[in-house]
Amino acid sequence: MRGKFAAVPRPVYFYLAASFFMGLANTIFDVVFNFYLAERGISEGDAGVIYAIATGAMAVAVIPLLLLGRYVSQRTLLIGASLLYTLPFAGLPFVSSVASASVVLSLILAGMLGLLSVGNAIAGAQVPESGRTRLFSTFFICYLGAGVIGSALVSGVSGLLDTSDLEKYRFFLLLSFLAACVMLVLRFPSARSLPRPAARASHEQGEVTGEKRNFAALFVAAGFLGASIALFFRFANVLFSQIYDISVSDISLILGTDKIVSIFGAIFAPVLVKRFSLRPSAVIFGILAVLGLVLQTLTVPLAVFIVLYLLRLLFNYCLMPLLDTVAMSGFAPARQIVSIALRQSSFYLGGAVAAAVYGELLDGGRWQAALWISAACALVGSLAMTFVRNAERAPSGEREGKVLERA
Repeated sequence: MRGKFAAVPRPVYFYLAASFFMGLANTIFDVVFNFYLAERGISEGDAGVIYAIATGAMAVAVIPLLLLGRYVSQRTLLIGASLLYTLPFAGLPFVSSVASASVVLSLILAGMLGLLSVGNAIAGAQVPESGRTRLFSTFFICYLGAGVIGSALVSGVSGLLDTSDLEKYRFFLLLSFLAACVMLVLRFPSARSLPRPAARASHEQGEVTGEKRNFAALFVAAGFLGASIALFFRFANVLFSQIYDISVSDISLILGTDKIVSIFGAIFAPVLVKRFSLRPSAVIFGILAVLGLVLQTLTVPLAVFIVLYLLRLLFNYCLMPLLDTVAMSGFAPARQIVSIALRQSSFYLGGAVAAAVYGELLDGGRWQAALWISAACALVGSLAMTFVRNAERAPSGEREGKVLERA
């Protein structure tokens, strides 16, 4: 056991520790930010505008990331993304308008996309391909575990604070900034430079067959998987309230177990991959997710619906490490940062588009149609993952022919 731990490069441990504190900062901030906005007089409709602008900024942030990736090292990109993510947290306790909240939140989410893209690329390049699913599963375990601790921390400490609600929320937002600062410090030793920037390294990487097909398949897979899970990420409380006559406190209790179940999903992913390999495992989890969603469209008892809801989260976090592994396996090292950034951007973009569709359906009480759409997206996304093939160098003769053509 000690030998296995010693075989893991030290920067990977710092990457996982930084991921934990990123999850802690995100959770503390997520739990209280909506309440803070309400205290500052910002309505739920305006809060929706803030999140829409910030999500759009996150999707657009992939463009400057890819452009900069051609000219600077991955270490520089990671440190820059860490600063972009961390520093705006300091402004959260002071935002008081839709404009200021939109700017601050957009910067945070843009920095987070950079961290997820570049950080995963650097860490994934330091472990063998056979260990990448285990690495990304551990990332989700750290991230979600921090979410459990962060939620418990807010719940426990809020009862001890004898201050106004506004000051209480500001305290937690400051706490999230401190957690982000710890994350920033840990990113420096995790930012071990490996591949050179794509503009300089591309000539040494050779041609990889089928990369255009892989990019298209990855974009479809990530987008549809993001669209599928957005129903439960954004509207789980609405589903429970529309289908079953239960109180808000009971719904909160149900939703509070989701991160714990999700951790088990991340643990289970590398076990199944070891037994069935990557792509068959993606199909298995995708089909199980579809079956669960279809069953939820039926009139089932509340207990059954809760079990199926938790299983959907379990299958989602079984699929996420596989998706991250696929995002690296089908591309040359010089283009892996592009593929991982594409995976992140497409996932959140698909979720944003689907959220608008789900919101419209749920406003009309058509929760069954929303579940059917989520099931269809899960099926398309999991099947599209199987079309991303492992990177294979083009035959030397073919490469030489392309070089001669360019000449």
